Amino acid sequence: MKRFITLFILTAIVTLPAFGQFYSTKYRVPGQNWMELKSDHFRIIYPERYRSEAFRSLSILEAEYSDVRELIGGNLERFPLILNPENDRSNGFVTSFNYRSEVEIAPIRGKALSPRSGDWLESVLPHELVHALHFSVNPPAVTRVLGLFSPDMRRSVHGAVPAGFLEGIAVQHESHGTIPESGRGNYPYFNNQYHALLGSKEEWSMGQLVHISDFTIPFNRHYNGGYQFVNWLLNSYGDDTFKEAVRIHYKYPFLGFGVPLKSVTGKWPRALFRDFSLQMESEEENRLSSLSGETDSMSFQIPFSATCRRMQRPAWIDNSSVLFYSRSCNRPSGFYTYHTENARLNLLQEVVLTENAEYVLEAGRRNVIYSRYHTDPLYDNVFKGDLHRLDVTTGSSERLTSNMRLFTPSIVGEHLYAAKTEGQRQILVRIDPDKGTLIQRFDSDPETSVIDIAVNPENPDMMALIGRKNGVQAVWFYRPGSSEPPFEKNPDIAFESGSVFDLHWHSDGDRLLFVSDHTGIMNVYEYTISGKEATQITQSLYNAFEPSYSPDGNKIAYVAQHRNEQVIKILDLSESADQSVSENTYRTVPSLLNRNLMNREEIPDSVSAGWTSTKFITGISWLKPRLWVPTFEQNNNDKARYGVTLEGTNLMSTRSYSLESFVYRNRFWYDLTYRHKGFYPGYQIEVFNRPSLPTFRIVQEDQEFTRTFLQQSRGAAVKIPFRVRLQSNARFSSFTIEPQYFLSQLRFLDPQSPYTSYSLFGTRHTLGLRTVLNYRLRQFTRDLQPNAGWVFFTESRYGLNDSELPVTTREFSVTANLTDRRGIRAGVSTFVSPLRRWNQSLRLTAQVISQTDVPVFNTPSLFTDSFSFNALGSANNVGIFDTRYTIPITYPDEGGVLLPVYLSNLYFVLFHQTLSDLESPSLLEGSRSVYGAGIRSRFRLSNLAFDVGISIGWEPTRNRFSFQAGSF
Repeated sequence: MKRFITLFILTAIVTLPAFGQFYSTKYRVPGQNWMELKSDHFRIIYPERYRSEAFRSLSILEAEYSDVRELIGGNLERFPLILNPENDRSNGFVTSFNYRSEVEIAPIRGKALSPRSGDWLESVLPHELVHALHFSVNPPAVTRVLGLFSPDMRRSVHGAVPAGFLEGIAVQHESHGTIPESGRGNYPYFNNQYHALLGSKEEWSMGQLVHISDFTIPFNRHYNGGYQFVNWLLNSYGDDTFKEAVRIHYKYPFLGFGVPLKSVTGKWPRALFRDFSLQMESEEENRLSSLSGETDSMSFQIPFSATCRRMQRPAWIDNSSVLFYSRSCNRPSGFYTYHTENARLNLLQEVVLTENAEYVLEAGRRNVIYSRYHTDPLYDNVFKGDLHRLDVTTGSSERLTSNMRLFTPSIVGEHLYAAKTEGQRQILVRIDPDKGTLIQRFDSDPETSVIDIAVNPENPDMMALIGRKNGVQAVWFYRPGSSEPPFEKNPDIAFESGSVFDLHWHSDGDRLLFVSDHTGIMNVYEYTISGKEATQITQSLYNAFEPSYSPDGNKIAYVAQHRNEQVIKILDLSESADQSVSENTYRTVPSLLNRNLMNREEIPDSVSAGWTSTKFITGISWLKPRLWVPTFEQNNNDKARYGVTLEGTNLMSTRSYSLESFVYRNRFWYDLTYRHKGFYPGYQIEVFNRPSLPTFRIVQEDQEFTRTFLQQSRGAAVKIPFRVRLQSNARFSSFTIEPQYFLSQLRFLDPQSPYTSYSLFGTRHTLGLRTVLNYRLRQFTRDLQPNAGWVFFTESRYGLNDSELPVTTREFSVTANLTDRRGIRAGVSTFVSPLRRWNQSLRLTAQVISQTDVPVFNTPSLFTDSFSFNALGSANNVGIFDTRYTIPITYPDEGGVLLPVYLSNLYFVLFHQTLSDLESPSLLEGSRSVYGAGIRSRFRLSNLAFDVGISIGWEPTRNRFSFQAGSF
């Protein structure tokens, strides 16, 4: 295990993932012609065809820069933002390692963000700017010493703050900026998920407010809880409270974030949470008392036995059968049907839909058209939406379109419409439902985007569209046969103080269901075309959304927020709220419909004229190390290693290198690796001078014994990894094949006197091949390993040249045949889960290693440490069979702030391994087995994740017990 010498370095490392290589590489889609747009503060890296999005991004960032600095502090100079094309699964992030931000150009879908924040770039960029400036805060402090090792590492000290504080202050800014009522902090869908828990046994603790949830929904809990607490903190103690706490934490990171909170408020986190909780519960009590009645209790809830229920989009197949999409922690994601007459629940198809989960029933209600993502087989982080047709009666599915980036389908007869990704927005298009080809596109104002489509079932030439324009999300009635573009006139249903969601027509074509949050709660409403009247249907305590009529029109099914979960309820319309909504409320022209970007004055031409756009060039400056770290490594019963590790990468993360140099047994060693993914498949080059301690079986004068040498291997290797993703949805399949070539020289040294050589250098030319096939792997959210699927793997080495190497010691002389160095390792793993409802899973693995007397594989590294000593000596032909059964015990998902420790889960492990020397005359006598059990835990110390435990192993043939702590 590597231990970092410097205490300051340890502080930074706790913010990083637990793996050895800090700078990973990725394949980017080729042919983008990357450009760079520069100002004093930012560098926008973008594909040339997205020039308008780049200028819009820079305008937003420059406009928000001063306000965010006032909120959090910091300073940016030429901070890089990469705008990624081709990916419909949208997101944005800031990373302190290879310090930059990346944002997908395509808009995010579903209800995750407030529509009132504006378009996608107006929503995401101010949020990410808060993170970027937060990581740049660098007041005078001893922590600055970390910058000597790596500026990225120094910035990462800020990442040791519980994630809820990081996201909470970012949501605070997006919610209290220049656009009125924008941001998630003013968004009922977001806030009522928190309100639904107040006063219940599931109400979040202080730790749960601000730590990332691993196994408990909602998985964006730290955004919601973090905002609620940070907003209360600033309102209670002043706008500079968080900024000062950040500076104190940076100066004294070992004290966690609880001490800075005490310094700026005079109270420890426990007392702060008590005050916060009392105020939140009081406000929620007042809110509930102001409501006049509710319909949630009058609705029938569809039973769905699962944990972490997130049920979506109910649609009626007939008057007694409901189709819906569901995700959970212990059942497959996909389409389910529920039959009200016999309470029968069936899984129709296992599939993961897009975030908004929108689909449409065709005429006859026997076929469903839906959208799902397809991953690019070669390039990283590229997902595109396409339409599929599902037969409800058979569960079979076919793909309608290919790489067309389509979502939100709506169909009547042969009239199939969808929303198509176009830059950072979506436009309306018509698709041939049989051929899957584009028939027509309906261009609209660049400031508008299609959110939802509902074609009138009685008149295909009339549709209801939900569009978004400058943060106004409303309903426009539109005739696709007209020459007028969508969204040209004022909206037909719009609220000054809220947004509209989730359209669904009644079969008569006159009544339309929609959802609005203008009252502070999402509720279902009905609009009649003939009477131009709107009526409130539900009065939910929290949120009611995604409604649909039953075929007879007497009932609706909808999604309701129930504490942590989202469940489906059925409401008889005779029990509806039936409250009329005045025309002045739903037929307004919101004042923000024609606002400027970010609702600010336009940036003067004199400022934007200084922004320069040039072709992006990587250059050679990236060769300067971004990190160097002193290292110390101590393995069991071996000498220590002292050294230093250097790493570097380019801005696009397509190239990286790592150099590990160290002293071991009084000799100098090194291992240099260069990775290049600027094109597919890329390559990896290694230059090395490595030590190892192989043990050989020696036969001398009819005597057989083993001897350990210090082996010096120097040379180079080339590896070309071909990786293909075959499937990445509800199941995952991929294939990797990696040809390898090694040119190396080796010699044998005395391990006790490393400068004493037992041989000259012998040259080896070796070919290698590694393959891995992952086939239909599936893992539920709370599973600790996959519960279904297969993994097939092979690894081989073959020596090419013909040479011999005399080895002479004081006791014996032998000749090592370097030609006769070859080996193969092959195996298969499968996962089964008869008790998958409880997230239990069994892994069975069988593998065989066959190699020459001069080994090419480190076989003992595959043996469990639960064996009492070297299990099979120097055996070179080995069979291994092992099993691992995981049984979850509990998922606390709980942590602290004063002491930043977070416990994710506890689980029980049963394991077994049998080893067989395949050269033994008696397979039984040449085999050893160990059986064991242990308790493991996944927890985090700050943001560093651990998965460790304690175990006991029993070897029955020797009746020996062993105890392990750590990994097993």
